[in-house]
Amino acid sequence: MSDAPARFPWWIPVGAAVIALGFARTLAAPFDFIDDGNLVYPAPAGTGADGHARIWWANVVANVEHLGPFRPTLWLHWHAQANLFGADPLAWRAYRLAWCALAAAMLLWLLRELRVPAVPALFATAAAVWNPYRSEIWTSLTLAEGVAMPYALFALVAARRAAHSARPLWWDVSGALAVLIALGCKNTFAALVPAQMLFRLWPDDLALRAALKRNGVRAAALAVTLALPVAHFVYFKLNWHPGQYEPAPPSPSQALRVLNGLKGAVALDLMGAGLAAALVVALRARGALGEFRAALAGGAVLVAAGAAVYLPMSAFSGRYSMPAVWGLDVLFAVLLTALWRAPRGPARSAAIVLLCAGLAAVLATVVHRQDKTAARAKMLWAVVHHLEATAPRGATVAWVGGDPARGALGEEEGIHVQWHLANRGRADLRIVLLDATDKPLARVEVAPAAPASQPALRVNTGPPAPGWTEDATFATTYQLGRKRYECATSRPAAR
Repeated sequence: MSDAPARFPWWIPVGAAVIALGFARTLAAPFDFIDDGNLVYPAPAGTGADGHARIWWANVVANVEHLGPFRPTLWLHWHAQANLFGADPLAWRAYRLAWCALAAAMLLWLLRELRVPAVPALFATAAAVWNPYRSEIWTSLTLAEGVAMPYALFALVAARRAAHSARPLWWDVSGALAVLIALGCKNTFAALVPAQMLFRLWPDDLALRAALKRNGVRAAALAVTLALPVAHFVYFKLNWHPGQYEPAPPSPSQALRVLNGLKGAVALDLMGAGLAAALVVALRARGALGEFRAALAGGAVLVAAGAAVYLPMSAFSGRYSMPAVWGLDVLFAVLLTALWRAPRGPARSAAIVLLCAGLAAVLATVVHRQDKTAARAKMLWAVVHHLEATAPRGATVAWVGGDPARGALGEEEGIHVQWHLANRGRADLRIVLLDATDKPLARVEVAPAAPASQPALRVNTGPPAPGWTEDATFATTYQLGRKRYECATSRPAAR
């Protein structure tokens, strides 16, 4: 039992950098209107170290009080980046691109530790990182899963290294710290711990009984990190109040949402034909999978635990597929390895062609989404610039929302417009959120306007409302000019 060779494989950093370039188009995108409005602006000039610490901790506490999550390391990242990069979107996006490369490198490293050869590992990692359903963690600048991903995957790497190291203490300690950092981004990363314990417990050269005897205590010790999410959950339940996240009982409908989400997170619609062909070839080849015992068991545990943590909810999104989908990424890499080692023939060649076509479609789709996201942000920034330049002092602005999937403005976008304006020197402007029928929407993120105040401007899609006249129109195109986003401001008609 010994450490792996000291020389780190060159293909891991090079491959990770090339994979991250799939998001190079984000470098030309401005800040978005998802989380950026209240996170990208630095503290006032002259703030000392104690002032930064107070701001950071105040944000952590406010997050717990308003929504419920305890995310100290996530807020530390946000606060540090805001003060390092200022309100410079290029600096933020260049950093996010580098962070994406680091996350890809960690997944490649994990696959290498699980005995996956370079080519299958690179293919599986590219498919994982470029996946359109979960790519929002890279097209957006602040989502917790993107911040936590390098730490989370390194925790699994460290467990695997510790299982085979003659001096495992450093790997054990660093792996536990990495889990704590990931938990400080989002409590759902507690799902990492069972897979981490399995990787630590069961090295390749031992039977399970011998592994339990040699490594059982140290593997079990890794579970101590679960004290943090357990303590938070107890505090959350004892102090819950309206406005915070409200867990729902597990239900068949949520289980179906999770399964559908995992299907999207492996791009089954784009990669399904190649996956099926690869599975047929692998089954026919009947290659020995004993050397992938840890990968198969750990991947399955990660899928199960990652899916379970999202069952007490009533919704699902692309980023919620993590960390469960990382288990599917590991299993996919094992399948690709079996295909890679299968005897040459028409079936193997067909499977490789189908998989490559699927990967090309995945990349094309994620590039299109980057263009679409940037186009939306550019339109909204045109609105911000117009309001800050032309709106009267102290004016109220009506933000008419609807379903963004159908081209309407989103109420969350209106909230972030308010925050961007406030941080850019127009805190005097007040955004009032309205639904498509002009009914006011109550949101804790924005203060309500005075009952007697009349909007000086109105932002909406479509023609001006009765009694209003068009002021300015803002439009951007994407998909080579074939599609467009458009909205307009209007003012009360002269009487």
